[in-house]
Amino acid sequence: MDRKLKRREFLKASSVALLGAVAVACAPQPTPVATEAPAAEPTKAPAEPTKAPAAEATKAPEAPKSVEPPFLADKVASGALPPKEERVGENPLVVTDREAIGVYGGELRMNSFDPVWWVSYYDQIVERMLTYAEDGKTIVPNVFESWEVDPEGKVWSFKLRKGMKWSDGEPLTSEDIRFWWEDFQMDKNINSNPWWQFRFGGEPMKVEILDEFSFRFTFARPFGNFAAHLTRWGSGEDMILPAHYMKQFHAKYTDEAKLVEMAKEQKLETWVQLFGAKKVAGVWGGPEGIFEFPKLMPMIPVSKPQEGLYMWERNPFYWKVDVEGNQLPYIDTVRLEYSANTEVTKLKIAQSELDIVGQHEVTMMEYPFYKENEPKANYVVGDYISSMGDRVTVFPNHTPFTDDGKPDEALTKIVQDYRWTKALSLAIDREEINQSVFFGTARMGAMCPMPASKYYKPEYGTAWAEYNPEEANRLLDELGLKKGADGMRTFPDGSKLTYNLEHSGIRVGPAVPKVTEMIVGYWREVGIDATTKEIQDSLLSERKNNSQVQVTVWHADRCTDMLLHIEPCWFIPTSNGGQAGPSPKWVNWYQAPDRSAEGLIAPPEDIQNLLSIFDQMTAVVSEDERVKLGQQIFDYLKDNPLEVGLILECPAPLLFNKNLRNLPKPKTYIGWDSYGLSTYHPEAFFYEGGVRA
Repeated sequence: MDRKLKRREFLKASSVALLGAVAVACAPQPTPVATEAPAAEPTKAPAEPTKAPAAEATKAPEAPKSVEPPFLADKVASGALPPKEERVGENPLVVTDREAIGVYGGELRMNSFDPVWWVSYYDQIVERMLTYAEDGKTIVPNVFESWEVDPEGKVWSFKLRKGMKWSDGEPLTSEDIRFWWEDFQMDKNINSNPWWQFRFGGEPMKVEILDEFSFRFTFARPFGNFAAHLTRWGSGEDMILPAHYMKQFHAKYTDEAKLVEMAKEQKLETWVQLFGAKKVAGVWGGPEGIFEFPKLMPMIPVSKPQEGLYMWERNPFYWKVDVEGNQLPYIDTVRLEYSANTEVTKLKIAQSELDIVGQHEVTMMEYPFYKENEPKANYVVGDYISSMGDRVTVFPNHTPFTDDGKPDEALTKIVQDYRWTKALSLAIDREEINQSVFFGTARMGAMCPMPASKYYKPEYGTAWAEYNPEEANRLLDELGLKKGADGMRTFPDGSKLTYNLEHSGIRVGPAVPKVTEMIVGYWREVGIDATTKEIQDSLLSERKNNSQVQVTVWHADRCTDMLLHIEPCWFIPTSNGGQAGPSPKWVNWYQAPDRSAEGLIAPPEDIQNLLSIFDQMTAVVSEDERVKLGQQIFDYLKDNPLEVGLILECPAPLLFNKNLRNLPKPKTYIGWDSYGLSTYHPEAFFYEGGVRA
């Protein structure tokens, strides 16, 4: 007990000292945007950690009406590109309600924690079928110009934008929908089954092509929430494939012998593997072929000068314009470069080498550093609310397997008893984490929807979230986990109990290594022989999919009304078993076309009931009814927790170049729920005067 008190006194003293540093660093500075520091009182979160750069940004002079981007002018003049009016189509999407008409020009420098996958940039290039307005509530057109649904919610009709083009200048038409459905989703050579959403109701949806730009989906059962799912699917394998490009790699349209030869040249064996290698449309990364694949993004990758460095240029056929008719984006080029660790990123920040540091790289743990360097660097600290990032959450695996691929029956019996999860939660001193890691700026609590969500109830946020090691010990004693001479607990049969928390470090969030060390320390204090280990993300994902990870952490996104109702996978096992959630084995069962198939592990009856309620949420048309159903799930989880949440709400201190304009408004959500910056039209960001600070 003395050791615990000394450690706590040390952390308290360290927290106070660091908060003092924050207060000094956050004193008003002569920058274009006023900022305010987090309050120095360590037990209170500040009302406004910073003010967003956009709050007081000087409006740029309006550009002449409907001009050609200068970056493309020479190509247009030479005839290499058609004029803007022909490139954007007959009905481009007009981006409205921006701070100012932008100025063309400039390069955006970005950072990434992965040498191949664009973890830090996907949100600025994704183009979803539908999207949310900036209120986070209203679904609006995007790639799809319009849509209709019958009153029952079974028949959905859509229309594409006439004249809209892929990045290679080829038109986007209903043929790209037909090809995606018939020759990818429904081709058994390539895909065993369509995604569960496209077979909701027990059988694949019916797809009808109505004309060159219109099509219809009909489901076997009502799918009242389908529009919300369309806000998550981007161009590429998610929903549309460029038929004119992909047909050359499909045996239905190209001689199979020729395809096999092409495959061998790339060290592949079959045409199906070749097709998969060429289908690289996703916004997540840059495998071979990414430069050739046609895109709908505002920026397109044009070169890879070295490993981990991607260079981008504006898409000349991008289909969005501002209110004056100027083609977006305003920025001309992007430089996306890999950083091996947070120290490299911090050096780049201090040396003014980054123009946006996004939700995957920032953390309140480094807030004093950001503020200390803000006056002398080229950035300002934004004032946003995180729906990802620092929202570290603990996910016990409720179907653990051993490393040799066998069910860990002894641990399964313990973990599937809700007293185990309750004890794990009660053993954690959340406020100590808040003070020592986040400087008291977070609102701590249990795993549940964000407080602003329609689904939230105050009792969700407090359930089993107090620091009560005495009660945690009592629950563990009840489970028959007795303490040995070393103070560590054993299984009821006397065998050794160990509990290993595996994670992928800064891939999940910069604060994860420190927070996980604290978590296992708390568990050891109640007699759980816990350890923590950082593993490379791809290996960890494989171990998670195989159910070999006993417990992990992830950032608890999918917590706002933009995403919670379609992807509640951190709460119940609907998807994403390779990242986190209650159990990858239960996910496999839920998504299986035949749930009686050999090898599947069905969840207990109470979990199946929660999944059935989610199916009802998916089916109903009424939003009010959907919320009531969702609260049935959270009412149950309040008393029977599957996960251990730490943070209800935390600031997201994104960094932006001081000259960037048209940024998100203060106090908006930034994270996976908003698709990062995507909801706030990053294609309309611009440098005042066309150059960075």
